[in-house]
Amino acid sequence: MNLLQNTPSDDSPETLRASSQFAITPQSHQWRSPPDVDTARSDDGSVKKRGRKGHTKSRTGCFNCKRARIKCKENRPSCDYCAHRDLKCEWPEIQITQVGPLIRRPSPASSIPVNPQSPPPVFTIQDFRLFNHFIQSAYPSHPVGNDAVWTHEIPSIAPNYDFLLHAMLALAAADISAKKGDPEMKVTAMSHRVKAIESLNKAIDDGIKTFIQGNAMLATCFALLFHSVFIADGLGEYMSFIRGTLAIGTKMGYSRMKFLFVKAFGDEQLEFIGPALKLAPLVHSDVSRAACRALEKFGFLCEKESELLLYGRLLSMARNLVTSSQDAYMELRKYYSLFMFLPQEDFVHFINPANVVGKLLQAHFVAMQLIMTPITNSERAHRQLVNPDEETSDPTRSNPTVGWLTSLHSNIPPDMIEYFRWTLWVEQEVLKGRLSTGVYE
Repeated sequence: MNLLQNTPSDDSPETLRASSQFAITPQSHQWRSPPDVDTARSDDGSVKKRGRKGHTKSRTGCFNCKRARIKCKENRPSCDYCAHRDLKCEWPEIQITQVGPLIRRPSPASSIPVNPQSPPPVFTIQDFRLFNHFIQSAYPSHPVGNDAVWTHEIPSIAPNYDFLLHAMLALAAADISAKKGDPEMKVTAMSHRVKAIESLNKAIDDGIKTFIQGNAMLATCFALLFHSVFIADGLGEYMSFIRGTLAIGTKMGYSRMKFLFVKAFGDEQLEFIGPALKLAPLVHSDVSRAACRALEKFGFLCEKESELLLYGRLLSMARNLVTSSQDAYMELRKYYSLFMFLPQEDFVHFINPANVVGKLLQAHFVAMQLIMTPITNSERAHRQLVNPDEETSDPTRSNPTVGWLTSLHSNIPPDMIEYFRWTLWVEQEVLKGRLSTGVYE
């Protein structure tokens, strides 16, 4: 893009330089010798011919001035010569590096010239606050045991990757909005999220060039999937970004790229979770048995192989929840693995809002996670030691995924209400604060 396009003619670099150093350049091309200046003559009285006055060559002048071999004033969009003769003023293409800083006339309120080539500031005061909030308390709890990576390595590379920076700011703003009920922060979070996703998609299309870029893309997916928790209809995106972390991690693994995150995938994370998981309490038997009864009601509705696999894993999770929190947690991990490895066609069908069976499975998955909160809190036990002063919020905000249930419960067909009874009950209990810890009180 030509930086000089549509620049008013009296603001051209040449004109401004002339006006700042000398009097305004006359527009007339008819010159006469001042009356008090003697005309130079030779010894025989004849008038000496003056040589042509030299001038600095213009390498960026228009084509018409070059043909006429005259100095172009370089006024845009039409120079003085072309404007005076009603000619079409055309310019040679030039590189941005050939154009020096454009200096425009300062406004009366300012004595400092403005350089329009200077980009706007990357950070605002609000961005700095969000960045700090991310490092202090809003960074993702996954991969488990990587607090130092989230608070040191990731922030150090973020300024080099727009998608990562915007994802971090989005999550921080969403966290503040959830804790303080600030609607403006919610809008800010979505604005950063959109920019992060657009930038990430471009980077994915170009491919992973370096291991630092790969880690930045991986961290972005984690930040965006955690931000999805705060979006009422964000469950589909949450699952999509989990699949995204796997895809990027697999690509990095094939390319033998170094991971900044330690033990990010697989059962290696159990090393960090194990001690706290052993101390996890059993969910109240009334709640876990009700989950079993609810799941057993609609098994016959699942027809696709992928739906049967997901349903079977949910039922196994509920049954294990009656006797062992550890076993139920391992079934939850297996459920995540299932939809991470689903064929793309089956995954798209599963999250399609028009797929009622898919919505039924998703609602029971979210409800199961909500009642298993005291168990899944084991994943944050290490985080709490690192950040003992981390803020806590009221019960309705401590489980933001209840918004997913509210969204999934909209527009349920009347003939399917019966199969959503238990998940509707879980939603109401969470909103009332009766399942604030995951244990029915």
